[in-house]
Amino acid sequence: MRKNLVVQLVFRVVLCCVSFLACLLSLRVFYAGKGGNAMSWEILKYYTNLSNYCVFAVSIAVTVATFRRVLRGEREGYNTVMRTFKFMTVVMILVTFLVVIFLLQSPLEADYWLNLGNMSYHFLAPLLFILDYLLFDEKCTISVFAPLYGFLPPLVYVCYIMLLGAVIPNFEYPYFFLDAATLGYGGVCLWVLGLLGVFAVLGYLLWLWNRIVKVDGKWKVDLHNVMFPLRNREEPPKNA
Repeated sequence: MRKNLVVQLVFRVVLCCVSFLACLLSLRVFYAGKGGNAMSWEILKYYTNLSNYCVFAVSIAVTVATFRRVLRGEREGYNTVMRTFKFMTVVMILVTFLVVIFLLQSPLEADYWLNLGNMSYHFLAPLLFILDYLLFDEKCTISVFAPLYGFLPPLVYVCYIMLLGAVIPNFEYPYFFLDAATLGYGGVCLWVLGLLGVFAVLGYLLWLWNRIVKVDGKWKVDLHNVMFPLRNREEPPKNA
C-alpha cells in the first residue's frame, strides 16, 4: 500500500486541495470567521502562512511528479523529487502545528474547531502533509544533515521579522516570543534557541522514522550510509 503510486496520487490530490484552501484563506481573499481584515502585506509576517505556502509548493511538485509516473504506467514506487526540501518543510509545518496548539491557541476551545481558517492552515493541511511523509516517503533516503538544514528557514524568518521591527515604526510583532520591543533582543534570542532545540528534536525524530525498516520480519534502525544516502543509489527504472 505504501508503494502504490495510485494511492499516493489520490492522497496527494486531496492534500493539494486542502493546502490550496489553507493558502487562499491565509491570503484573506475571503475570510471564514469573525473580525477578519482585508488582505495586506502583513500576511507575509506570519510563520504559519509562510510554512503553508511551502507546503503547497512542495505538494504540487510531488503530486505532479507522481501523476506523470502513473501516466507512464508505473504503479509502485516512492517520491523522488525535492526529498530534502520536503523533509525540511515537514519540520516547518510540524512546528507550526505544535506551536499553535501549545503556545498560541487551545484546541479545547470551540473557536479552534469552528473557524475554517484555523482548521485548514493550522490543522488539516499540516496533518495531511506530515502523514504524506510518514506514510509514503521511501525509507533511508534522508541525510543525517537534513534536520540541521531545517534550522535555515526559521533563522531566516527570525532575521526577517527583526529587520521589519527595526525599520517599521510601531511594528506589530506576529508572535509574543519574537516581540523585541517587549522582550528585548536577548529575550527573543532565548526563545529562538529554545525553539531551535524543538526543531532539532522533532527533525531527528522524523529522520529516525525514515531509518526504521523491517528486515526478516523484525523492525530495526538502519544506520548504514546516513551521511549521503542517495549517493550511488539507483533510481527505479522508468517505464516507456
